Amino acid sequence: MIPRAIRSYARLIAVFAALWLAALAPVRAQEGGGSPNWYKIDELNAGLPRAAPDVLRDTPQATMESFLALTKAGNYEAAAHLMDLGKIPRERQAGAGAELARMLETIIERRVVVDWFSLPDVPDAVEANPSSDDPFAAQPRRSIRLWIVDLDNRPVSIRLNRVKPEDGEPVWVFSRQSVENLPALYGIYGPSKLERMLPAWMQDEALWGLRTWEMIALPLFIAAIIAVAWALHHALTIVARRQKGEFATMMFRALRRPLTIFTVTFLAGMVTTHVFVFSGRISAVLSPLIIIGYVLAAMVLLMNVVDTLLDRLVVKNDEDLSSKEQEQRRGLATQVTAWRRALIVIIFIAGTGFVFASANVFRTLGFSLLGTAGIITVVLGFAGRDVLSNILSSMQIALNQSARIGDTILFRDYWCVVERINFTYVQLRVWDRTRLMVPVREFVAEPFENWTAMTPELHRVIKLRLGHAADVERLRETFYAIALDADEGDMADDTDMLCVRVTDQDAIGIEVWFILPCNDANTAWTYACRVRERLMAEITRWDREETGGPRYLPDISISEAA
Repeated sequence: MIPRAIRSYARLIAVFAALWLAALAPVRAQEGGGSPNWYKIDELNAGLPRAAPDVLRDTPQATMESFLALTKAGNYEAAAHLMDLGKIPRERQAGAGAELARMLETIIERRVVVDWFSLPDVPDAVEANPSSDDPFAAQPRRSIRLWIVDLDNRPVSIRLNRVKPEDGEPVWVFSRQSVENLPALYGIYGPSKLERMLPAWMQDEALWGLRTWEMIALPLFIAAIIAVAWALHHALTIVARRQKGEFATMMFRALRRPLTIFTVTFLAGMVTTHVFVFSGRISAVLSPLIIIGYVLAAMVLLMNVVDTLLDRLVVKNDEDLSSKEQEQRRGLATQVTAWRRALIVIIFIAGTGFVFASANVFRTLGFSLLGTAGIITVVLGFAGRDVLSNILSSMQIALNQSARIGDTILFRDYWCVVERINFTYVQLRVWDRTRLMVPVREFVAEPFENWTAMTPELHRVIKLRLGHAADVERLRETFYAIALDADEGDMADDTDMLCVRVTDQDAIGIEVWFILPCNDANTAWTYACRVRERLMAEITRWDREETGGPRYLPDISISEAA
């Protein structure tokens, strides 16, 4: 029984091993076969003559240096040895190789920024200073991506591969797929018709690897873009002024800036794609800027249109929004601003992601261009935590509506109206027409009185310090008469709360509260001031004319009052 069981298990293991090897076979074939250190091929450029000694292909850096040196010297036939021409028939390799090398030179010059730090000068391409976070950093490599270029709305890579023909040593060459894409890439990024019409001296190299025509065209291009932006913005401003309707004027003013940004960005993209194709150093900066321009135009358009609709939707004057009739509009205005902030955050995050995903400079160089991603994240986190906290706090205010736009509040003893709830600060309009700017985080953290949170009615209290002998009943009757006479539609319907209360006493006198019910928090202060003035005038007249009666105002010296 035991030997038979062992044989059964052995057969089962053999079957699983055979299946495993069969499954690995296509995977190995897809990987290109050969050693993990190179791709195995049948032959390499058999249609080319023997490579000259100055064609160095031992390391990735040597291949790139050799290609740039040979093409700069005009030796495109020798530079063809640095490309894998395996997809070209052997009899055509000699003629097509030089032309493809010329195309690759142009593509590298105009679209590629060579990161020499990512090109090891060792045959197995092991990084000299591998990162401890990457478990494969110290492993040999057989393919290195130099750059990513857009081709027909899809990204294609320019790669160096390490290949080994059957009768030769492993060498580093531009990959077969990269060579196959060269004609299509050259048709997009090669010299335009206008460039080919330029004299030879303008196409010579000048400074910093730039050609003479680039040194001339770049400042002219920037000046032209600025001039077009100014002219378009000025023209849209004139059109906005000539609109008869107020809403049309507001919309034109809202559209002029994003339309200017979009138009300038579109023209810049068209010029740099079809008229003048700048070199890689300039394109590496212009390409992200063009994408940022489109994202910025969309963001500004959203903010301006929403602001215009908000001003139109709410009321024409912010002061009207604080009145008691605008209860519903206050909530609506706050909700609209909350959605505005949410959309801005979404567009900013999506736009930033789109810029990083679309701009080749980030996809190829990655964070090596920016430094260490972890350090940058920590720095940005510490630098932006206050801003992020304020943004989240502003969203909190807008969602729970503890303070709505147009609400009348008492904040830090300031009687004011909430005028704007921005990302990082709350703008309050104080009663004396000044503006109080409060960081959102502080505004949320501190308690404040919202006089119009639920209803606009409130009770104003007039506090007076009077003498011990003051006739409270007489004061009550006088207060009732003055409050009714001074009412200009400000008193609340609940007149039962119109009352007088003695709340405290001391050696100086008594403290009397005159409680005044008001139907509107915005006019309550003015109403209370009118009543206080007339009440004090009446009390002063009593003390002045009725010498034999009780004294209403305390008869004390300044030192006693202090």
